[in-house]
Amino acid sequence: MTAISLGMPSVPTKLAERRKSRQIQVGTVPVGGDAPVSVQSMTTTRTSDIGATLQQIAELTASGCQIVRVACPTQDDADALATIARKSQIPVIAD
Repeated sequence: MTAISLGMPSVPTKLAERRKSRQIQVGTVPVGGDAPVSVQSMTTTRTSDIGATLQQIAELTASGCQIVRVACPTQDDADALATIARKSQIPVIAD
């Protein structure tokens, strides 16, 4: 049998060592230190559309997302944030 090259090295390269950091909690999710890398994503909805944003957060959560970011460029978006954070199953970070 002949080996087929897929352009990948036959031996995986060594991953870079993680730098030492202090562990913190983002809601219930540990970040940094010896915690495993957390799965994070960002919504693509207008944050002021609370229903659509919560729906997208639920879909991301079902896909394994542990922390979600939402954009708050307007006052309407910022006003919706408290409701979204209260109803979300995972921690919400606004930027």
